[in-house]
Amino acid sequence: MILINTRPVWNLGRNIWNQELRRNLNPCITLLSAPSQEISLYGERKIGTVLMKRQIQSLLSCEAKKKIILFTSPTSVEAFFKILKKKSFFPSCYHSLQSKKELVEKTQSFFYKQRNEIIFGAIGEGTARRFCELFFGPFSKREYLKRDFKKMLYVEREATGKRWVEEFSEKIRSSFVAVMEGKENSASLVRSIKSYSSRVLSLRIYKRKNLIDRAASLSLANKISLITQSSSSSAARNQPVGILVSSTSTINRIRYLIERLQESERLIIISHHDKILRQVKKIHGRISCIRVKSLDPVNISEEIDNFL
Repeated sequence: MILINTRPVWNLGRNIWNQELRRNLNPCITLLSAPSQEISLYGERKIGTVLMKRQIQSLLSCEAKKKIILFTSPTSVEAFFKILKKKSFFPSCYHSLQSKKELVEKTQSFFYKQRNEIIFGAIGEGTARRFCELFFGPFSKREYLKRDFKKMLYVEREATGKRWVEEFSEKIRSSFVAVMEGKENSASLVRSIKSYSSRVLSLRIYKRKNLIDRAASLSLANKISLITQSSSSSAARNQPVGILVSSTSTINRIRYLIERLQESERLIIISHHDKILRQVKKIHGRISCIRVKSLDPVNISEEIDNFL
């Protein structure tokens, strides 16, 4: 099988998720990384400015007794974590720190101490897990993580912003809610929250840059053709091609790639969300789809093995 990973990547650093997927995949599977988007902090040069400081600090010092920090995706968790790693945010706390490691530990310690004053929310389970990995990692007794994970406000299945608001509407009524999201995100989630509480702050802390266009799709399709045509066995020449899709916005960007590869009856779209797969079916008709339980690399590898 040839597996194309279209998950977005950060503009700096290694693609750790893709490396983890490669480690867990069957060695017979050819993995191609083709990120649909590049992610970066929104207004990165302005992260240390008065405006952004005021927004974050007003959240942490708000007079409202109950506060909810809602993360809309694993990316929003990672962006928030990157922002808090910048020393300019809490100079009074971090001015004496000597290394980034100390800085991260101080940030994590801060959230650990605040856990009874701030409620953390996540649209889905994957986002909740990513938060626990980043912020509670150093306190990594499994029992503690499991217990604290259950305290987070998240939707377990078919997670959407609408479902999150419906499920936790009573908690929203009595809380100050800060929504961590991307620059391009729809305003519909914040509008839904405002129907229950006027104390809502939208923090657009990262942005996306599209990487896959028609030319990139055609180039990738040609690369796949070369791989299959150079194979010595007929089985390898007819091997299935899977495209891993992690968001509905990716579908339109890989449209030309799907159309080109759909000539092969063995094209498969792989995703963790029914909404994404329904959108694929709506646009591309009878294309084969596989729904995985989550975007955890181990889970994806196991489910692909079961399919093969």
